[in-house]
Amino acid sequence: MIMYEIANSRLSEVKLLDEDFVIQEIESIIADFQLEVTLKTTLSTMKGSIHYHLKQGKKSGVLEVTYWPSKKRLFVEIHNNRLSEWNQNMIAPFAEALAQRFSGIVQSKV
Repeated sequence: MIMYEIANSRLSEVKLLDEDFVIQEIESIIADFQLEVTLKTTLSTMKGSIHYHLKQGKKSGVLEVTYWPSKKRLFVEIHNNRLSEWNQNMIAPFAEALAQRFSGIVQSKV
């Protein structure tokens, strides 16, 4: 698995009512990268999280984004069974865009 976490960001300053704003910003970056949301859900292991599966057209592979408001965490990952060339090339710049938007830094969790 390849994982990047957005750390030391302003997400710790987000108030409960601002979570919708964070989600809008995440979805804006998804659109900027011309990715398609194929799944938006909550992970059962992370109650209250917002979890996305992103694809690039009909290409194989999935890029996953998870925002967990109660823990002030945001990360982007690719599971081993969903690796492809496009998502391996996309994960670092995508994570960097999130880090810039939320005034954080990217930490690789490889």
